[in-house]
Formats: sequence, C-alpha cells, structure tokens
Amino acid sequence: MSRRSPGRRTTRGRTVAAFILVVVVAFATGWWLALQHQTLSGGAPQRVTRPEAVRTPASARSRAAGPTPALTDSPRAEPRPQPVASPTHPSAPRLAIIFDDAGGSLAHIEDIIALDRPVAVAILPHLAYSTEAARRARAAGLEVLLHLPVEPEDDTKAMGPGGVLTAMDDAEIRAVVRSDLDSVPGAVGINNHMGSKGTADYRVMRVILDIVRGAGLFYVDSVTTPRTIVAPVAEEIGVRTAARAVFLDNENDETAIRRQVFRAMTVARERGSAIAIGHAQRLTPRVVMAMLPEFDRAGVVLVPVSTLVK
Repeated sequence: MSRRSPGRRTTRGRTVAAFILVVVVAFATGWWLALQHQTLSGGAPQRVTRPEAVRTPASARSRAAGPTPALTDSPRAEPRPQPVASPTHPSAPRLAIIFDDAGGSLAHIEDIIALDRPVAVAILPHLAYSTEAARRARAAGLEVLLHLPVEPEDDTKAMGPGGVLTAMDDAEIRAVVRSDLDSVPGAVGINNHMGSKGTADYRVMRVILDIVRGAGLFYVDSVTTPRTIVAPVAEEIGVRTAARAVFLDNENDETAIRRQVFRAMTVARERGSAIAIGHAQRLTPRVVMAMLPEFDRAGVVLVPVSTLVK
C-alpha cells in the first residue's frame, strides 16, 4: 500500500484555499460592478426601514398640520389657526351670531339670509318691516328673536317704539312686551336692545322673564351693563338663558369687525362655545360672509343661538 506524502496534502490544501479566495473575490467584484451600474443609471440602493421608523419630512408635516399661529385681534396678522376639531366634529367649538336692530329694512334681512348659515336675527318691534322681516327670516330657516327695547342709563338715547321703562308698573310691562312679541311673529326668544338700566332692575327683569317663561321662549342677555341681574333672576324662576360674549361692530369698520370676529372665534375655542352680537344695518353681515372660510379653517362651527341657552 502506498502512502501520500505530507507535501502532497499541503499542496492540495493550498489549491483549495486559493480557489475559495478566487470565488470570493469574483463575487465581491460582481456585486461592486452591479452597484456601480445601478448608481450610474439613476437608481439608488434601497434601505429597508421598519414602519415605525418612517418619518415624514418637515415640509410635509407642516402642510398636513396646517398653519399654527394663534388667533389674534390684529387684522394685519390674517391668522390661520390650526383647527382643534373638524367643524362637523361633536367637540368642535360653537359660535352663535345674532344680528340686532333688524326690522327697518328688508334689504338687511336679505344680506343675512344670503349667509346661508344658522345665524339669528333680532328684530325691533313695531318698525315698518318688523313683521315681514320676521316672516322672511323664518322662511329661510333662521331663528328670530324679539329685540326688546329696555331703558338705558342714558335717558337721551331713544329706544324706539315698544320700549320697557323702569317707571312702568308690572301690568304695563306685560302689556308692552306682549304687544312687541305680536309684532315679531315666530320669535323663539328675546334679547335686550340697550337696557343698561332696566336689566339691572330686579323687578323689571322678573316681570319680563316671567313672560318669557310663560311663552316658552329663552332670553339672551346682551350684557350692556356689568350690573345686569338677568342670569340670577332667570335661574330663580327657571328661564333658559345665555349671555353675549363679544360685540362685533361697535365700530362700523371692516377691519375692526374682522378683528372682533377673530376675537369671537378665540372665545369660542377657549370656552367651547360663545355668542357674538352684531347689527343688521352695519357692514357686519358682508364681513361675516367674506370670512366664512375662516370659520372652517379655525374649526369653529356656526350654530343656532338656541343650542347655547341653558
């Protein structure tokens, strides 16, 4: 029997090792050439990333989240607040707008109807178009309020017809308020016109709110004085009530009104809901019309005022 020499086994081992090395070098060279071809042809190596590690680019995140500046009273800022909720979401901030002093012109009513939103119209009694304005507003699906004239502190201010004076006895107040309601058919509630003196008088407000309760209405306090006692009297006798948070047009100026509308949105977002009061015969309906997209951007929904009374 012949035996293989150690030298022959060593030579064979070296040959195998050299072959393996050649294979490895060839594979590595082929991989490198393929990678270069992919890069030159416009491709890029794909990196597998776990789903939870995927990040959205900052620019895309900012587009998805929307603008972030907070609402501001400055008209120059033209704020575009990030919505806190979709306008259709149950938790969306709610804002009710009441347009006071209607009844003197049907054109004013048409401007408000054109908004095509569930705002309210507060109509002064016994004016030339009080009854017809109420009918048109109701036909358009708007809520109608009697804008009840109540005595102000400044006795030089004219309340107009159908006003309630603190000097009236209970029977006179009842007769005036009932007559006023008759001139504004379909009213679902009452809010006060002026009233800085009358709404601070317990007896006067007790009589007025008793009529409100008996007619199944609600009362919105315009808050024309910090001394108003509407809320405690309404609670005492069981009348649904709410209070104005923002006046929109103390200045009949487009820039000022826009600023106040933004303020009303801010209050609605902070509190969850708010009531704002403007005037039918001022620029307010047209300014609100132009600003309707702002409500959607802010996530604030316009609602009937009846949904905010308690």
